Amino acid sequence: MQPRDTKLRPQFVAFMAVLAVLGVGHEWANPWLEFDRAAIEQGQVWRIVTCHLVHLNVWHLLLNLAGLLLCGVFFADLLDRWRFWSWLGFCSLVAGLALYGLDSQLRYYVGLSGILHGLLVLCLLLGWRGNPWLHSLVLLIIAGRLFSEHNPGYDINYLHNWIDGSVYVNAHLYGAVSGLMLWGLLWGKACVARQKEQQRQ
Repeated sequence: MQPRDTKLRPQFVAFMAVLAVLGVGHEWANPWLEFDRAAIEQGQVWRIVTCHLVHLNVWHLLLNLAGLLLCGVFFADLLDRWRFWSWLGFCSLVAGLALYGLDSQLRYYVGLSGILHGLLVLCLLLGWRGNPWLHSLVLLIIAGRLFSEHNPGYDINYLHNWIDGSVYVNAHLYGAVSGLMLWGLLWGKACVARQKEQQRQ
C-alpha cells in the first residue's frame, strides 16, 4: 500500500507521542484539559477540544492509541496531512460542542474514542469507491454497534476494571456523525474544484 503522504508519518507519530505523554501524566494533565462543564461555563472553552486528547488511565490510553495506529496503517493510502489535521480539528470541535450542547447532564469526559469513530467513518467513506463491498460492510458494522450501544440493556461499564470509568456512548455517536460531516465537506470541496476545472477547459 503506497502512502498518500509520506510527510504525514512523522507528524502522526508526534501526535501519538503527545497523546502518550498526556496519558501517562493524566493525573496532572486531566485537571487542565478534560471536559469539565463547570470550568467551560467559567470560560475555559479549550476543554471542548482538548478533552479528546486526555485519558482516564494508561489502559484507556493504550486502547485508543491502538485504534489510532490501526487507522494510520490501514488507511495510509487515504490520509494526508490536510485530511488528518482536518479530522482532528473539525471532529474534536464538533463532537465537543455536541457533548456540551446536547448532553446537559454530562459533567466530565475524556478520551479519543469518540473522534476515532469519526476518523474511521471518514476514511471508510473516502475509500469507498476503491473497495465498496468491504467498506460498506464495515460501515454497517459501525452503525450496528452504535445502535446497540444506545439500547437500554447495553453495559456501559464493561471496561470499568480496565479504564476506571464507564464508556460514554454518545461520544461515539457524535464522533461518527462529525466524521460523516467532514467527509461531506471534503466531497463538496472536491466537486466545486472539478466544476471550476471543467469551466477552464
